Amino acid sequence: MFSVLILEDNLVQLNTIKQLILYKYPKWEIYTAKSYTEAKKLLDICKFNMFLLDIELSKDVSEPDGLDFGRLVRKMSDYKHTPVLFFAGQTDKVLMALQEVHCSSYLVKPYTPKQLTDAIDYASDIVQETEEVLLIKDSNGVYQRIVPMDIEYLETSGKNIIINVNASAITIANYTVTKILEMLPEYFTRCHKRYIINREKLLSYDKSTQMVRLKCCSIPVGRKYKDDLEKFLDL
Repeated sequence: MFSVLILEDNLVQLNTIKQLILYKYPKWEIYTAKSYTEAKKLLDICKFNMFLLDIELSKDVSEPDGLDFGRLVRKMSDYKHTPVLFFAGQTDKVLMALQEVHCSSYLVKPYTPKQLTDAIDYASDIVQETEEVLLIKDSNGVYQRIVPMDIEYLETSGKNIIINVNASAITIANYTVTKILEMLPEYFTRCHKRYIINREKLLSYDKSTQMVRLKCCSIPVGRKYKDDLEKFLDL
């Protein structure tokens, strides 16, 4: 799922931006925040593919603004190349946005809906160009292009492996679990002899039942893999 974080303190503009995006990209997940603090908290619960940040969040210069948030995400390894789109009422911080955050676009208010959607289209193209894509042959011999972040989990079934991605299932043959793990990014973890999960999709873990909950379902955690998973979760 393609996830976007909008940081904007004006509620009317925030909702307008959100609706414009959902009208064109109805399957995207949109998260919103009205302050630096709210936005920072959201970084702990979701992996984002794009940031839309209002630079001027408050008249109080002692409060962190959208530019500060841009600097924050650029220091994080997961977001060194994630597209950042800035919007503001004046142009005095354009140079900082370009030099320090390397934003993909900068819109000066008032901007038109088309200017906004064009900037978002440009940023999403950057994501598609840089996102790693797996080319895997399914059980019918057809090569499938799969974006790893879209995968919820993988399950072994006899000699086959079922890849559950975007509410659909792709069955592949002639791949071992070891080979698949080598192909997948580091945020995938084997939690059971039958299951590999995308840790970015993990919603919760119940130690008493030893079950992890994803958006689509719950999956058991095997005793052999329990310690590694709990170490990752700092439990």
